Amino acid sequence: MIKLFENKEIDKQKWNNCLEQSKCAKIYAYSWYLDIVAPNWKALIQDNYKAVFPLPIKKILAISYISQPLFTQQLGLFSSDNSVKFEDFLSRIPKKIWLRSLQAHNNSNYAKTKDNFELDISAVIENIREKYSQNTKRNIKKARKKQLIIKTCSTQSLIQLFKANKGKEVKEMNEKSYSVLSNLLEKVKEKQKGNCYGIFKDDELISAAFFSNCFKRSIYLFAASNTYAKKVGANHLLIDTYIEKYKQDSLILDFEGSMIPSLARFYASFGAAKKPYYIIKRKVWK
Repeated sequence: MIKLFENKEIDKQKWNNCLEQSKCAKIYAYSWYLDIVAPNWKALIQDNYKAVFPLPIKKILAISYISQPLFTQQLGLFSSDNSVKFEDFLSRIPKKIWLRSLQAHNNSNYAKTKDNFELDISAVIENIREKYSQNTKRNIKKARKKQLIIKTCSTQSLIQLFKANKGKEVKEMNEKSYSVLSNLLEKVKEKQKGNCYGIFKDDELISAAFFSNCFKRSIYLFAASNTYAKKVGANHLLIDTYIEKYKQDSLILDFEGSMIPSLARFYASFGAAKKPYYIIKRKVWK
C-alpha cells in the first residue's frame, strides 16, 4: 500500500536505508539533504519503506504545491524492487497538492525531457583525456603554464567567488538561497560525501567547485570562477585535476546538464554524453 507521510512521521533511518539500496540512488534524496533544500517535504511510502517518493512541498496562502528545490536536479521514485511503478505513485499524490513541477530520474507518460551530461570516469585518466575536445586540451595546457595552485578550499570562499562574479545575473540566488546553499555544502562535507576544490593564483581564489561523491557518482554541484580563470583555462584544469586526483571510487562525473548552450558545450567538451531526465508538471492523473 502507498501512503502519504507527513515529515514528522517519516522514519529517516528506514528512508535512507531504502535510498541506499535503490538501483538509481541520488544524493539529493537523502533525508538530511531534503531537510535543507525542502524543509516542509512530505513523502509517499510503500509497504514499510519498500519504495519511497519525496514530495518537495511549498505553500502560498492556502495552496500547497510541489516544486523542484534549488540544488536538487533529480528526485522521483527510489526502490530496489523493479516491480514498483512510478505512475502508481504519481496517481497517489493528493488532489489538494498541485504538482507544479517535479524533476525525476523516472520516465512518465506525461513527462518532458531535459538533457543532463554525464562523463564515464571509470577508465584510467589517459583514456578519459583522449575524449577531450582539442579546445579543452589546449585550455588545460595553457592553464598548466600559469603556476596555478590547486587545493581544497572553503565553501564560503566558493560562494563569495560566485557572488562577486555571477551573483547579480542569477535571479534565483538571493540571501535565503545562499544560506540554503551554505548549509547544504557544509552538511555534505560533514557527511563525508563531497568537498570543495579551488585554483589559486598568487593566493587569490580564481576558480572553485564543489563535487559531491556518493553512490559511485561525482556531481558537479556548484561552481564559480572569475574572468581571469576563464581566460587562462582554469575551469578546465580544475575538472581534469578532480578526475585525476580526487574522484575516489566514482565511476560517473555528473555535470547536472544545462539548457544554456555555452555550458552544454563546456560539459560536452570533456566527452560527456547527454542523458535525459524528466520534467512532470501539473496534476492530470485521476
